[in-house]
Amino acid sequence: MSEELWNEKLTRENLKDFYMATVDMVYSSVFGITKEPTRCERAIVKSYLDIYAKRANVPGERVIYDFGDILLENAKAIVAEYPLPENLSFEERKLDEYTRNSMIEKIIAKIDSKSYKMAEFISTDVKKNKRTKQLNKVSSFFQVTPLLVFEILILAGIVWFVAYVAVTFPYRNSPLIRERSIFEKSSIQQQYIAALPFYPIKLRLPVTQGAAQQQNAPDITATETTPPPTTTETALAPVINQTTEPVISATSG
Repeated sequence: MSEELWNEKLTRENLKDFYMATVDMVYSSVFGITKEPTRCERAIVKSYLDIYAKRANVPGERVIYDFGDILLENAKAIVAEYPLPENLSFEERKLDEYTRNSMIEKIIAKIDSKSYKMAEFISTDVKKNKRTKQLNKVSSFFQVTPLLVFEILILAGIVWFVAYVAVTFPYRNSPLIRERSIFEKSSIQQQYIAALPFYPIKLRLPVTQGAAQQQNAPDITATETTPPPTTTETALAPVINQTTEPVISATSG
């Protein structure tokens, strides 16, 4: 790799050009370290993803050098993570067309996935042009379409229906409020009678003349009938006890 090989700032648009310009030498170098095709391909794919993730902080003239450091680090790491048996060896290989295309497809599919975009959106440095960059990334990730609006409305309707059924279904056969108890009224007499025990006065019922005569009259036979008492005699009302003041005379005391 040399500086003339690549000196442009890495972007999503020129990522494939950068891959095609460097993958042949990259494959031969990494295969010399890993000694096995699968480990070699994994290290290469991871290295291109790592340099792409750092593209905002790497100037164009430093892309090739930083990529070389990342490539060497990933190759050594995958060799340590997946060691090969001592008696197993592979012949030297060169990059074929199928392997070249399969690796770039994996790289493009990864950086275009929603999970990768979300992770990149969270970890992006937003110190420069913070608001503009965030708005652009949000608009590119969440594209508002008529279908999306329709799906949101359908989801809101489902949520409302479930909440309504959950609240009303258990009480469908019984009223939530006893309406009769709210509008029931009692007469004024019943209210007075219920309140009498709470008054701090002593009450007595007067004895009418007809009741006194009945108490003093002798027993009568079954053939005799007594006239019903008059209305004025039967109307009993509570009377407050009246106490008489003692008469003070000149000779008392």
